[in-house]
Amino acid sequence: MDYAGAALTLPSQPPQITPLSTADLAMIDRVREVLVQRAIQPPSWRDMAQEHRRRFFDEVRSVLIELDGNKNQINRDAQTVTDALSGVGLLDQLLRDPYVEEIFVRNGQVAVEYDGTFHYLGQLADDRYFEDLAVHVADQGGATLRGDRPAVLIDLPCGERFTAIVPRLSREGTAINIRTFGRRVKTLEAMEESGTFTGRSAFTQGLLQDVGDQALRERIRSLQMAPDRFLAWLAASLSGSLLIAGEMGSGKTTLLNALSGFLPRQAPVAVLETFRELEIQHPFLLRTVAPAELAEGTPGVTLDWVLDVIYTRMNPAAILVGEVVGPEALQFLKATCLGRKAITTIHGGTVEEALMRLEQLALACAPELGLAAVRSMVAMGLDVVALMARVACHGRVERSLQAIAVVDGIDERGDYRLKYLYRAENPKETSLIETAYRQLDQEGMVA
Repeated sequence: MDYAGAALTLPSQPPQITPLSTADLAMIDRVREVLVQRAIQPPSWRDMAQEHRRRFFDEVRSVLIELDGNKNQINRDAQTVTDALSGVGLLDQLLRDPYVEEIFVRNGQVAVEYDGTFHYLGQLADDRYFEDLAVHVADQGGATLRGDRPAVLIDLPCGERFTAIVPRLSREGTAINIRTFGRRVKTLEAMEESGTFTGRSAFTQGLLQDVGDQALRERIRSLQMAPDRFLAWLAASLSGSLLIAGEMGSGKTTLLNALSGFLPRQAPVAVLETFRELEIQHPFLLRTVAPAELAEGTPGVTLDWVLDVIYTRMNPAAILVGEVVGPEALQFLKATCLGRKAITTIHGGTVEEALMRLEQLALACAPELGLAAVRSMVAMGLDVVALMARVACHGRVERSLQAIAVVDGIDERGDYRLKYLYRAENPKETSLIETAYRQLDQEGMVA
């Protein structure tokens, strides 16, 4: 499709797609079986001849008539089956609209980015339909979407970029993204008219007004303490990437789960884990589980490979990684340095130790980068570190936020410049160990 230079009036909403019912899916299966029996092949993607597509439509229509299809909607049913077997199914209707910039499918739910705005279209078909569609697209493109290759990256005939991740790698049904390119070529005059060059600020103002969702604004306003109000604002406004640090059992995952409830609803979110642990509170998820590493010769994909596919091809507004424990640390940093907003957890007893561990994990898989380069990536991509800890209190252990620090670049010595927004206690000049020795020494003298 070539819309270059076309004078188009922008509709207020994306096209409305009629969901496929269970009867529609059964109809597609029945027609497919008959066509296979008769050795009738749908036209190839690369075959753009309209007469071939029309001939296939007529074949489908004939089969439907033989199967006693609904005479009142025979053409609609024939188009539904034709789209399902020769293109990208009901998503073809969205590809025909030049203002659709990206299509998202998550477990049967469909959304679009429409002239810069995210629109949720609802549940348009059973997830099985979209999984079959993804396998069909992969086959048409000469790729495999089975077994140990549960993801596919293919360019469609008109240049659209198709990416799909299927179960079992995807744990919330089939995930599909279709990115369109160059269907509306704008002149400089048109860009000027639309406000491209008016110098709009790309930065938030640090206000509740930065949060577009009224319900989220009210939830944040109701919080009583500044630390949690700030972290909730950070998630709701997608204003920065967050590293949640702490020792084992300190409440890192609990905090990540809680913050997921403040991510904007009108935004696609990707969740990656090495095993399913997170309880994410968001309605439109791409969720994957993959190992950090595979033994040599073992088929499959690793977490860092999946993370690379997701942040480069699936266009998430936010990426949540359950914990960085291996090579995915470098991909996490690459994603944040490309402007993706991300949240993850990591082990570390202090803010500095957590940053050092992140460096070590990244360097372990790419030592040729060197410490200076990796440290620059951390300083460039990471915005905030929240430190959790296990605190002994009257004979029991409590999980407590100990610090919030902003990573404010690197100083002249090459060290991180940290600005602490919050500390549970003011740092003392004398360390706890030294204090304890002196106190116990005094107790001995008294005794």
